[in-house]
Amino acid sequence: MPRPPRLSADADLQERPLEDHELESGERVEGRRLIAPDLAGRELRHVDLNEVHLQGGDLSGVQLDGGGFSDARLERVNLANLRARSATMHFTELRGCRMTGMQWAEGRWKDVLVVDCRADLVALRYTRLDDVTFRDCELTEADFTEARMRGVRLERCRLAGAELRGARFERCVLEGCDLEGLRVAERLNGVSMSWPDVVQAAGVFAAALGVRITEDEDE
Repeated sequence: MPRPPRLSADADLQERPLEDHELESGERVEGRRLIAPDLAGRELRHVDLNEVHLQGGDLSGVQLDGGGFSDARLERVNLANLRARSATMHFTELRGCRMTGMQWAEGRWKDVLVVDCRADLVALRYTRLDDVTFRDCELTEADFTEARMRGVRLERCRLAGAELRGARFERCVLEGCDLEGLRVAERLNGVSMSWPDVVQAAGVFAAALGVRITEDEDE
């Protein structure tokens, strides 16, 4: 289970809007409660957001180069089409966020909890995920190409059409997930599943092994 973010009570967090100078290259935003921030389309270079609580707001289309989130909680934030490269997300919770088309490449997530998020078409290519849990998330056509996943749990998630090319799993768990159309399912070496889940996904695994399914015919 991911370690939760270390955050002061909301009453102790500063509540004021972000200033432009706080988002300049190399800046650090810390100890803040941000209500509905509007950063859509902004370019952030090596900006660190630590001990922050984002409630609502629009970060869609943000270009995040380096930097990232640490000890953060994001609730109902629009992260659609955010583009991050070589950025990190540590000790962070995302709840009810829209993450459609978000790309997080060549980065690292550690101790991250993602709950009830729409993350279809999300791409975590070449990203390392340690002790990350996705729970009740829409991950249709998610792209985990060359991702390195250790201690990752996917609980009751829809992974239809997800891409696993080159992905590696260690001590990972799939529980109650929809795997219909999963691509390169043979990459699931290193994943634990319950027997009922394995039976439900039998068609996916048969397709990965090249086994043809035939229908019984009455003579």
